[in-house]
Amino acid sequence: MILASCSNCCFNGLQYGAIGLSVGYCTEHNVVLRRSDETTCGRQFRKDLPAPSAEGCQIAHARQFDRDRIVSIRTAADVRAEREFVDPDESLLFTDDVGKAMAEYGLEPTKITSLASLRRLPGVRPEIAWVSQGRVYVRRCITRRGAWTSGLHMLWWLKERLDSDPVVTVADVRLQTRAPMPRQDELMKWSIVMLRLTLIGDIGAQARWSGEPIGEAADFPEEAAAAASTSYRRLRTWVTGRALPTLDRVLPWSRYRQLHSELREGGGN
Repeated sequence: MILASCSNCCFNGLQYGAIGLSVGYCTEHNVVLRRSDETTCGRQFRKDLPAPSAEGCQIAHARQFDRDRIVSIRTAADVRAEREFVDPDESLLFTDDVGKAMAEYGLEPTKITSLASLRRLPGVRPEIAWVSQGRVYVRRCITRRGAWTSGLHMLWWLKERLDSDPVVTVADVRLQTRAPMPRQDELMKWSIVMLRLTLIGDIGAQARWSGEPIGEAADFPEEAAAAASTSYRRLRTWVTGRALPTLDRVLPWSRYRQLHSELREGGGN
């Protein structure tokens, strides 16, 4: 995976490392990404980095690449008119449930409704899609002076599944690596759990500014990486020993229900 590419951008929820469809889809430019490992734009928001680091990379990236054009990473040339790179015809995606949901993202009354629809689809690919889009959703809400609670529902959804093992099937794999299959499977599971923790950390970072207890989760991605490196077994141990007890303490059901009621009374989702 090329870290600065469209394949590693949160606006492309159809691909993540070795997992995903053979094509991606950009919800910012509304095009099918046919060679997503070779393209980028100045809006790229990296999946592999927590929000503060991803923000810094995005600012630097925008100095090199145009925000409003999909370009070649290698040459920075505009490839929007080159169908071998991008295609505006979204109908290609409609034969796949996740692809269709991405093409239709934002057409429902609210973005959180679209995210909830993705969440209800089974498998790891829908999860990658809604967590990736959830990250940019939270980021956008915050930049528009929204509260950290814009990510409340996603935080609760992640808490509910944080302890579950991702099940990656052969149909979910878009790329083969040089690693033996058991190791590749472990790395794919590790990456999905880390993506969950990254969205939790994004929301926690915003809550910290408000003095909310959930701010304790802001450093989850860094803590997990330090404790587990790329070992899925050690990551699972860290999740059950550190992340889940913390979330149970700072966001029990009673607190979630209270915040949910406050959101509804205030006209939030």
